[in-house]
Amino acid sequence: MNINHQKVFMTVNPAETRKKALLFIEEKLFGEWDLRFGEPVTIMAGSRSVPVFVQPFPSSEPTLKLSYDMNQFLSLPFFSDAISVSFHPEKRTIEIGPFFAALTNQVPLQDGTFGEMEKFYQEMASYCNQQGIPFYLLKLQSLQEGIVEGFFAGQNGWQSLTLPTPDVLYNRIHSRKLEASQTFEVFKMELAERSIPMFNGRFLSKYDVHELLNLEYELLPSLPDTILFGEKETFLRFIEKHTIIYFKPASGSQGKNICKLTQVSGKWKIESSGNKKELHFADTEEQLFDILKRFSRKQAFILQQGISLFETDQRKVDFRILLHQNDQFQWRVSSMVARIGEQGAIVSNLAQGGVMKNGSDFLKEVFNYPDAGRLYQKLIRLAKNTARAMVEHHDESFGELGIDVALDNDTHPWIIEVNSKPSKKFRGNYETFRPSVKSIIDFMLTLNREKH
Repeated sequence: MNINHQKVFMTVNPAETRKKALLFIEEKLFGEWDLRFGEPVTIMAGSRSVPVFVQPFPSSEPTLKLSYDMNQFLSLPFFSDAISVSFHPEKRTIEIGPFFAALTNQVPLQDGTFGEMEKFYQEMASYCNQQGIPFYLLKLQSLQEGIVEGFFAGQNGWQSLTLPTPDVLYNRIHSRKLEASQTFEVFKMELAERSIPMFNGRFLSKYDVHELLNLEYELLPSLPDTILFGEKETFLRFIEKHTIIYFKPASGSQGKNICKLTQVSGKWKIESSGNKKELHFADTEEQLFDILKRFSRKQAFILQQGISLFETDQRKVDFRILLHQNDQFQWRVSSMVARIGEQGAIVSNLAQGGVMKNGSDFLKEVFNYPDAGRLYQKLIRLAKNTARAMVEHHDESFGELGIDVALDNDTHPWIIEVNSKPSKKFRGNYETFRPSVKSIIDFMLTLNREKH
């Protein structure tokens, strides 16, 4: 399909009472698109379109001049920079955009920002802007009207505006409860009806991920033995096999509410991720079961074989590998960090007092040069194979995954967790944009291209 695609400036005529919709197009662009004076074409943005008659006009730069009513109907915000526009000659259609959005359940704080997500969203908007792509934050809502309520980054911070429906959507909803709601299901159906791709469509359950990865023969040696906590007989069989066990919420995050269970002299020692000093003991397996039953409060928990994690100075270490799909739908590593837990802590999460180092640098500090390189490749390969398995066996589309892997004391690699909403807290300095921002927008461009 021959599409004339370029960045143009958009201006709006003041409110006027014309009986027919006229679209003025800068004369050089008018010629490039091979348009005729007064010809009827369709201009569209998101799900809405307007029939118009085109006329050339002189201007020093490529410009479209819309009528006030046309701009209102298409719900276009004010664009201070040039915007990407495509002309489809066969359909005689001018398409504004694509429009990219991140789905959020957040609203701006009192200072007008989105808290710890602010820097990330600003980078997204800024990188999109360079490509001529309007970017905004979308609230969960009905798409029936063909327009949406969202937050657009303007000169004075985020403005709440009516906007065109997005062409591609990246899910950053922070609430598992909201994702499990009927409203969210209806929203997904409406996206499907309009052929709007959304990726990273939901949070992942630790148990579901384990069952899914269990289907991949090559991953089995790196999967810790895991069961869903519930049946007493299953529980008793599991704790017979393992002397160290982690008890985790199936839908938890940030290392919260995790217990480490260790068999010591016929008893079970219970340590909590929230409080290093707090210790409990269970004299029997039955007592341990009752304690965990009370602790779980009907929430889904898993029991996972404890791995003797590699430690440095009595600090547990694991690695967060951030991966993104490229334009060939292949997984590429955007970053790898070593997370070094607080001394004596049972987890290495940053939210629980851990610190972060560049993953490759950390390996070089701790191992000799050839071993560091070999272990780096081993961890990267495991993360990529895990990401591939997620795409192959899961019905969701993923453009980004945060995969936690670890080495044990024998430097054997293990899969600890797979995260579909990796943290976006700003750490470190990026002169322009962090690698994940570019990767996400490039993936959105790929999904948009696949639609046409």
